[in-house]
Amino acid sequence: MKYMIVTQTFPPRTGGMQNVMDSISKRLSVSNETHIFPDHYLSKEYGSPNLNIRIHNNFSPKILRPFIKKVLLNVLCKSNDVIICDSWKSLNAVPKNSNKVFVFAHGQEFLSKDKKVERIKKSLSRASCIICSSNYTANLIDQLKITNIKKLVIPPTYSLNKISKNKKKSSENPKIVSLLSICRLEKRKGILPVLKCLSTLNRKKLLKPFKWNICGEGIQFEEIRENIKKLNLTDQVFLNGKINTNLKQKFFENSDVFVMPSYKVNKSIEGFGISYIEAAAHKIPSIAGIDGGVTDAVIDSKTGWCVDPLNQEKLTNVLTEAINNKEQRQKYGINAQNQFLKNFLGEKVFRKFMYTISS
Repeated sequence: MKYMIVTQTFPPRTGGMQNVMDSISKRLSVSNETHIFPDHYLSKEYGSPNLNIRIHNNFSPKILRPFIKKVLLNVLCKSNDVIICDSWKSLNAVPKNSNKVFVFAHGQEFLSKDKKVERIKKSLSRASCIICSSNYTANLIDQLKITNIKKLVIPPTYSLNKISKNKKKSSENPKIVSLLSICRLEKRKGILPVLKCLSTLNRKKLLKPFKWNICGEGIQFEEIRENIKKLNLTDQVFLNGKINTNLKQKFFENSDVFVMPSYKVNKSIEGFGISYIEAAAHKIPSIAGIDGGVTDAVIDSKTGWCVDPLNQEKLTNVLTEAINNKEQRQKYGINAQNQFLKNFLGEKVFRKFMYTISS
């Protein structure tokens, strides 16, 4: 048996689904021959010598790529091979006679209310099983009313391992509460409402000393930078841009609260939120939103705070408690780490995934 990974999202590009497909491919290849059909060039040196991976690069124009992939799959795929797709779009490259087809469903791709719905339903009808990132995504799939297709929820945390180091507080100034955001800087991540709220609380001297590291790139980068200056937060809020893996680890090791109260903007929404679980692995509670699949990742009043960032009063209360109440932070952080080890550890979700594609 071989595994066929048909994907439009894959490293070296970055993002949540890229991490999922990368981790799935590497884990599968440890025991079985794994073929990757990417949408962009992927070096033959991808992975390591210990991984049994074959790359099938596709240099054709975008409109022809699904057809080329389908031809290759027809040639290479046997009846007992398993095909794994990153989204409903990749299903268009799957031959009709394939009988073991699994597809990931993340979230916002199913919010469309136009003619695309029929295309989505037609594509998903090729799948044997739909693997949903969250209960929210599963509910969106239910609304499509697709019959005779198995569906289950597996959180997309395949890449996350147990943290070997204990979280440590920087000796620079341990009394300063350290906030952290690592995300694509766009409106739905809720960064601007938090900035405005912190500015008000800070001006009224209602908060203990804090600093906030914001890491990432995106269309809102300049707007966030301007607001940091305008709101007189340049001494406390630091816009770091894109960071590498080592720096990301250091930020997590030295942070007290992860901040990303995302919300729905038009048809854009958080399907799950792997970053919250990365924080939880480091014993860090999160301030999350209430829309989409984030409530699977962060349990309100247990592993963090779920709040509508557009409700200034509620956001004020959450930020005040998160920054001023050390005991509550630590309690939620312990709960978050326990929740991670129980439900989101990479090896555990991968075992669930393997059981699904093997049964």
